Amino acid sequence: MKKIIFVVGATATGKSQWALQLAKKYNGSIINIDSIQFYEGLVIGSAAPSAEEKKLVPHYFYNDIKAPNEVTAGEFLRRFHVLLESNNLKFPLFIVGGTGFYIQALEKGMYDIPEVSSELKILIEKEITEYGTEKAYAELIAFDPDTKIHLNDAYRIGRALEVKRAFGKTMTQLQLDFESTKKFQLQLPFLKIGVQFEKEVLLQRVITRTEIMLKQGIIAEVEYFVKSGFSDWSPLKSVGYYEVLKYLGGELSKNDLPDLIVQSTMQLIKKQKTWFKRDATVLWSNGEVENFKQREDQIDQFLLQTGSVN
Repeated sequence: MKKIIFVVGATATGKSQWALQLAKKYNGSIINIDSIQFYEGLVIGSAAPSAEEKKLVPHYFYNDIKAPNEVTAGEFLRRFHVLLESNNLKFPLFIVGGTGFYIQALEKGMYDIPEVSSELKILIEKEITEYGTEKAYAELIAFDPDTKIHLNDAYRIGRALEVKRAFGKTMTQLQLDFESTKKFQLQLPFLKIGVQFEKEVLLQRVITRTEIMLKQGIIAEVEYFVKSGFSDWSPLKSVGYYEVLKYLGGELSKNDLPDLIVQSTMQLIKKQKTWFKRDATVLWSNGEVENFKQREDQIDQFLLQTGSVN
């Protein structure tokens, strides 16, 4: 039976290494759900698996999106379900990452906003820039009087007008369509396991990780994209890359760079831990050998069952 195991947790918890061990043990595949590891060239700062690790078991959605393209949660879901329908996957699937929103979207689905032409996007953006949100909002209100979008939310106004002009639907109609079809909701049985550590342990792991990234060449990694004209690329605003951007821009000394990366990473970890606290279905490991063994026993039981434990 086709089954999925989510391996989740905050940055620097070692979840990728654990997932690799599990995928080898159970002869499965690994799918990335870390929003920065999607991108080609962002390897060191995202702590993506090495080429050698990728040879050990099948890996999907790692470092395959070229700049300046970006992947939304909706686009990730579409890619995932196309892959799922290809029938070429080795199960169980180990879905690995710490991006909570993407994990939630994959588990529960999300309403799918269709893609519109780049020409229409540019036109609406130009209209909002030139005339302000008032005119665009008036068009939106006339079409969708019950909209909950605020007058000052230029991004969501623009997105709603794209859908209106391209498909003649309101965002509410799209959501109702989603709720009636349960589009993209995960239909396969799944189990969620995770790794977590105390703050003091995580801090030491982050310090070590930061030192390794700097030695491996994260500065050169960012420099390449800056020289290629992609300094405004959204993935470079993520933790680690953003601090290097500030250093390359002369806003930060090289001596201060490691401390700032560590500080920003710990702030990210705090947010990630807060997100995962809301999910009572995750079976956590504290990093102890006995604890890992207990989780693997639960995986064994899950894979032997005919139904889902989620």
